[in-house]
Amino acid sequence: MLPLKTTITLVACVAISTNALADEKSWTVSTGLSYRNSNFNLPNNKFGNESWSGSLGLSRRIDDKTFVGGSVAYTTANSKYDTLTGRADVDTNSMSIFAMRNIGWGLYANVSLGYGESSIDTNTALVNYDADSKFKTASLGLTQYIPLSQSLMAKVNASYSHISSDNDKFITNLGNAVPSSNSTLNYVSAGGQITWRLNKWSPFVQMDWNKASREFIGGTGDDDYFSYSAGTNYAINSETSISMTLGSLFDKRYANETSASVSLSHRF
Repeated sequence: MLPLKTTITLVACVAISTNALADEKSWTVSTGLSYRNSNFNLPNNKFGNESWSGSLGLSRRIDDKTFVGGSVAYTTANSKYDTLTGRADVDTNSMSIFAMRNIGWGLYANVSLGYGESSIDTNTALVNYDADSKFKTASLGLTQYIPLSQSLMAKVNASYSHISSDNDKFITNLGNAVPSSNSTLNYVSAGGQITWRLNKWSPFVQMDWNKASREFIGGTGDDDYFSYSAGTNYAINSETSISMTLGSLFDKRYANETSASVSLSHRF
């Protein structure tokens, strides 16, 4: 069941963001597209995974300190197994809601809840099966903004996330019945970002550390890793902006990964 657990880990992480800390516009609509390419070189299982995700979100500034919102997303992913000779296709639908509040002095607290369903179609030289899974997520976080100059802003963040998954029972093509199962994963993330404001452009770099309560991938001893990204925001006008990001990770056992995303937001 390794492909199933891996997919849940990848798609269940909930991110909370806002594209304006203070603005006369109350609503923000956003849409995004992201791509991820991962390669895993486990001792007895080598495979690659590609995924595309699309999202649509809506948020509202309740007052000068409070933001609420939600989003829906669809992810399609496929894994190609070199060792087992085969592939797995996973389609995931998910949704989330969040609330964020300015506690004071540039410190923001946020909370989010999410739910998703995945459909997995696995076809290898050893076994074929179709399976379904459901997952729930919850996250708490703090973000501190630190102005360093008129054009330079630092941000430090920390969060705690909980993921619970329920895997439905299924029967393989060999007639073997696999019972239903459930699992949980808890992890913390901490990181920082530096953003430069250069007229309409705002390039940034970010690094995060992720530590889990158990292995992200079973049997690897892989329960923590670092990720980093770089990108830029571009203000098309006072209400509309576009963001582009490239990312990767390091110090993750048996795995390497690259990702790219683009998002568009509009305040009204």
